[in-house]
Amino acid sequence: MSGYITPKGTSYPAPQRIPASKAAARSLWFALSILFANLVMTMVSAYALSPGTAPEVGWVLAGIHLVIALTLFSFALVFGISGLRETVGGRLRGRGQAIAGIVVAGVLLFFAFVTMMTEIELAYFR
Repeated sequence: MSGYITPKGTSYPAPQRIPASKAAARSLWFALSILFANLVMTMVSAYALSPGTAPEVGWVLAGIHLVIALTLFSFALVFGISGLRETVGGRLRGRGQAIAGIVVAGVLLFFAFVTMMTEIELAYFR
């Protein structure tokens, strides 16, 4: 017999565990992958933008950086909104993950934009 047994011998049914939203978890995963993509693209840019490199290379690298960050942001946003819809009313757990995925993705997209501007600046002023 599963459940809780009280001192008087009566038992109560075990609480049901609410399943978690997979979309909310994916939203946070895509948001955190923006951080990894920023680190990789920054290392690639630091290697490629050596002195004597044509300034157009900076634009190309910045464009690739922005496309990768925007793609990951769009996935995080879509899965975050889907996760919010799935968790409304307590049907599924993970509402906080969905919100965190959307917020973290937005913040990291801003940092990707700042990094992209730095790449362009380095290409022209090295």
